[in-house]
Formats: sequence, structure tokens, C-alpha cells
Amino acid sequence: MQTNIYYFLQVIFCSAIMMGYYWLVLRNNKFHQYNRFYLLAIAALSWIVPLIKIHWNETNFSEDTNIYYLLSAVAANNTEIESSFKLNWYNISWQKGLKLLYIGGALLLLGSLMVSLFRIYQLYKSNKTSSLGQIDLVITNAKGTPYSFFKYIFWNEAIDMTSTTGQQILQHEITHVKEKHSYDKLFVQLILIAGWFNPFFWLIKKELHMIHEFIADKKCVDSGDTASLAQMLLTAAYPQHQFSLTNSFFFSPIKRRIAMLRKQPTTKFSYLRRLIVLPLLAIIVVLVAFRNKETTQSISVESVINTIYKDLAGKSTPSAVPLNIELEKEYTIVINAGHGGADKGGFGIDGKSTESILTLELANTIKSLNQNSHLNLVFTRNEDETQSVAEVAAIANKAKPDLFVSLHYNNANKNTQLSGTEIYIASPAKTNRYNSHLHFANELANQLDDLNMPFNGIKSRKEGVYVLQNINCPSILIEAGYLSNQKDLSKITSTNFRESLAVAILNGIQKYLLNKESGKLINEHKVNDKDTVILRGVKIDSIQYPLYLLDGKIVDKDEFNNIDPNSIKSVEVLKANKALEAFGQEGKNGVIKVILKSSNDKMLEGVQIFTAVQEEPKFDGGKEAWLSFLIKNLNRDIPVEKGGPPGKYTVILSFIVDTKGKVSNVEAENDPGYGTAEEAVRVMKLSPNWVPAKQNGKPVVYKHKHTITYVISEE
Repeated sequence: MQTNIYYFLQVIFCSAIMMGYYWLVLRNNKFHQYNRFYLLAIAALSWIVPLIKIHWNETNFSEDTNIYYLLSAVAANNTEIESSFKLNWYNISWQKGLKLLYIGGALLLLGSLMVSLFRIYQLYKSNKTSSLGQIDLVITNAKGTPYSFFKYIFWNEAIDMTSTTGQQILQHEITHVKEKHSYDKLFVQLILIAGWFNPFFWLIKKELHMIHEFIADKKCVDSGDTASLAQMLLTAAYPQHQFSLTNSFFFSPIKRRIAMLRKQPTTKFSYLRRLIVLPLLAIIVVLVAFRNKETTQSISVESVINTIYKDLAGKSTPSAVPLNIELEKEYTIVINAGHGGADKGGFGIDGKSTESILTLELANTIKSLNQNSHLNLVFTRNEDETQSVAEVAAIANKAKPDLFVSLHYNNANKNTQLSGTEIYIASPAKTNRYNSHLHFANELANQLDDLNMPFNGIKSRKEGVYVLQNINCPSILIEAGYLSNQKDLSKITSTNFRESLAVAILNGIQKYLLNKESGKLINEHKVNDKDTVILRGVKIDSIQYPLYLLDGKIVDKDEFNNIDPNSIKSVEVLKANKALEAFGQEGKNGVIKVILKSSNDKMLEGVQIFTAVQEEPKFDGGKEAWLSFLIKNLNRDIPVEKGGPPGKYTVILSFIVDTKGKVSNVEAENDPGYGTAEEAVRVMKLSPNWVPAKQNGKPVVYKHKHTITYVISEE
């Protein structure tokens, strides 16, 4: 909020200086077209110039020049004022009131604009319109007419168009149309909606309206008599009723318009008066834009728009703001929101919170709070989509990152007492840059330790973590609390804690990079005893291997680690209760299921696969034959054998039926548990050929969906 208040004050300052030049030098001179575009430029440049930031490098000039002292003083003064303003305004208790006042004023003016446009439209629809080529004449008896709006002239039927006075008025309005004055008025009205707090914008609107009249009056004089036009202006007695977006002929003050008609043009210093604007603009840029160092939160187009957008959307300001450490280089940081899509990860104790959604929310919060332009944040996913660990590693390595952070949340099955955050790094036996991983983790640990949640230390698994072992930069995995602990879950799902956690991660990243630039990091292969580094106790967990399944078969970790990532079709991770339900005690440490691409997958590459056809595929023999096939092949008691409670278990299968009816690429789109999905997939792979799908009478390759339902009765 304080950043935007300072920006708005700079907008007022810029418009005040430029409007002062207009008032003293240009006003009431016959530079009508120049003055018109100068006023429009003020309205635009007042917003743009304060966004310019020029960082003054004191080595650019020798110290014996006057310009050096002047620019250094201005840059230092601007930096001090901006920093002091932010600091002093940070704790103002009525900031929210100012926001509401600003938004209320903007909405009021926006509503007024909409009402004006609607009334003009009503007037147009309710009256007769005649086309005069590029101009449409709307005949009406409405008060305030005649006036023009874009190509429309709203003419009062009481005025005789054939009279001298009528022709002058018509010429006046035609000039407004040809000069496109309505565009000016609409532009200024939009500027006022955003900057209604600036009195100089209101003055610009008034002066621009007057200049429009000067231009139109001059055209009338060119084709008529100055005295008759002045007399007509004085005797005009039509009621004043107009819309703010129209160009009404009967616009006051009449005295100034008559004086301008009688004023003789002067060429003395006329060009000089107009050229002075160039050094004036340069002076404004120097006074506003120069800084001798970056402030903690720079004003930019993005920061202004983002804050206003959040206010309009009803979002509160962040509960915490990250550091903005000045770094010498730019760095690429890959943020991985763990799990996603079909892989929900862990489930909260509330039964509805999922790890995949919570990690994505945390990643988006990190993105929104980052203010350091030297941090290029790359996200492995921006929506709830399924990604294998191999795909995550490939996306990360493609970005050539300097750091990698994987976001996760813990789940302790039935132990609801476990609480706190922890960090995992690559196993010492699996990496040649262990010290870099450790030092990066330590900087993050120092930040996480300050959160209102226990920090359980930096850990490493002997068998390693796939993404940490396969990414070519310092990498960490954060377990940011336990979903199985009610207190942890309450914090995890709260906006304030999520923002504090995002700030801690951003601060840890920046501090690590700052230490790297200053040479304070531990040597890559050797620890220097003279360096004092606060290291958390690194705990090597006892070996707890998950259950590895490759195409439905259990394999050991060595065979699993040797899988070619390019041959992987899909990866599914089961944790906690899901793993126990599907595989019993064998799945107590989690289950990783990998399906490899089949020869059929390769054959289908480049082949058009239909998802909507005129005739869908059918099981050969119809419904009775399908039921007979299931009775012979499906183990309907699998949920009972796995300890499932009474009820229905429906598995949705998707598979490809090719032009010959062959079934392939069988997958379960959901898993009700207790071995039901695996059994349904197994049986579907045994299916004989189907009657293929048809499009325009020809067999086509079709991706079909079918269900298999298990029923366990109470008996």
C-alpha cells in the first residue's frame, strides 16, 4: 500500500509541473492543436514517468564536474525519500480506509461513464437518424442539443439548419466529429477513473474541453463572420443539460471563447514556447527517476497493477514480505509443486485436503510474493496435472537451474502426533556436490526454524530421492508440515502461514545466493575449518524402501533405478492408507508404480485417435457376451480378500480399440482401492477383439471408456 501511495504522489507531482508549464506559457495562446496533444500527453506521461527507475552509477562521471554533484544529490535524495516514506507509512492503521476510498471513487466514476454511454445510446435508439456520409444526424428535442459524439450529431429540431446560425452550429459540430474530439474525452475520462484523486487531471479535462471549442469555433470563423458567431454565443439561451462525453455547442465560459476569437495570433517566441517542453520533461525524469540504490520494494508497472488488482478482487495484503537482496547476477530457480493430477499425494486428516493442491498453492504464493528481479522462477507445473519424477527432472534440467526446490507435505498414517517441517537432500553416496546441497539446505533451515512450527532437521535417505539425485544443481526437498496432524493442517491451509512459508523459502534462496557471490560458501569437495557455518544435524534414515512395481511386477530398487526415463509411459505413487489398502503391509513404505511404453504405444504414435465418433466400439456379442466374459475371468471377490467393507466399487477404464478391434493401452482412471483397479485392468487386457468404432462408415482408432463394478453385500 505504501508503495502505491508514494507512486500516486509522484503522479500528482509530475502532472503539477507539466500543467504549471501549460498554465504559464501555453494557455490562452492559439496553439490549439499543440495544446490539445500536450494535455493528452500530460495525462499519459504523469503515470509513466514515475515508473522509470534510473540507477545512478557514481563512476559514470569524474567527480570534478558539476553534473556529477547534482545528479548524485538528486539520486541520493530520491532514494532517501522513497525509503523513508515506505518505512513511515508501513504501519498506518487506516491504509485499508484509503484503499476503499480509492476503489470507491474509481467505481463511482466508472458507473457515471456507463450511465452516460447508456443515455446516449437510448437517445440514439429513440430518435430518427439520417446519414450524411461519414456523419449520422440524430434529430431530437432533448435538452442540451446540439452536440456530437463520435460520428453522431444530435441536432435539436427547434434549430433551423438552413439559417446562418444553424449552419454555423452545424459546422461547429462537424468539426468536433472530424477532429475526433470524442476519443480525447473518452481517454481523459478513463484517466480520471484511475486518477480521480489528482486535481490536475480534472483541470486537464476542463482545459481540453475548452480547446475543443476553440478548434471548432476557429473553423466556424474561417467559413463565416467572427462578429456573428460571437453574437450567437451571447444570445444562445438553450438549457444546459449535457453528458460528460459529448461535445455540446452551448458550452461555457462564453467570454473566453469570444476573447480567443478576437485574439490575434503571434509568432514571437511561439516555437520556443513549445520546444521548452523537452528540457522540462528531462528535468522531471531526473527529479523523479534517479536512484543511487535499489529500495526494498521498487515501484513498477507490475507492482502498481498487482496491488490494485488484489484490492479490486478483495484480496488482503500479504502477511509477510520477503527480502529483496541486491544480487550481482540473475539466477534461475526451479520450483516443483510435488505430485499433481492423478497422483494426489498425501491426504489431510480432514479427509479433503490433498498434497497435490496444497503444494500448487504454495508454489503460486512463492510466485506472487517474489519481488527480486534477479530471481527467474521456473515452475514445473502451473495446474493440477500428472507428472512423473522423470518428467520433473527433465523439465528442471532443461531450464538449466542454479537451484531446485521441491515442495511436499508429510503424512504419518495413523500417527497423528508427528509435527513439523524438515528438509531432504541428496544422499552423500549419490552426488558429487553434497556440500552445496547441504549449505543450501542450511540456509533454508535457518528460515524454516523461525516459523511457528517445529523444525525436525536436514535429512537424507541412503537410497536417495530421485529428483534430487537427477538434477544438475544444488537441490532440496521440503516437507512443510504433517497433513496427518490437525494443528499442522490448520496452519498449512491458512493463508498467513502459507505466505510466511513462501517468504522463508524466498529469503533462504536469496541468502544462499548472496553467500555464494561473496565467497562464503563451503568448498564443493572440501570443508574449510576456518569457515563458521551453522549446520543442522544431518540424519541418515534407516533404509525404508517403497514397493517398486514395474508393469505390475515387483522389482528391486536397482532394476527400478536403471529404467530408461524415455521408456516410461506413466508413474503413480501411492502413499499412506492408499498403499496399505492396495498392497497390505508390503506397501507400508509407499508404492511406486511404473508402466512402460508398449510396442503398441509406439505404433500409435502419429495415428489419429478419435474420442468422439458416429458409432462407438462394442464388445463382440453384446452385453450378454461381456457379462459372460467377466464371470469367467474377473475375480469378483478381490475387495473381500483385501479387507474391503460392503458397498460398490466402480472402476473406470480407458483403452484404445484399433481399426481391427484390438484392445490396448488399458488404464484405470480411478482406483476405489482394495485391488479393484489392478484386477479390472488385468481382465480388460485379456479381452478378445471388439467391433471397432466407425466414422463416416470407416473403422477408426478410438479411445473408449468402460466401467467394471464390484459389489460386496452386507452378508
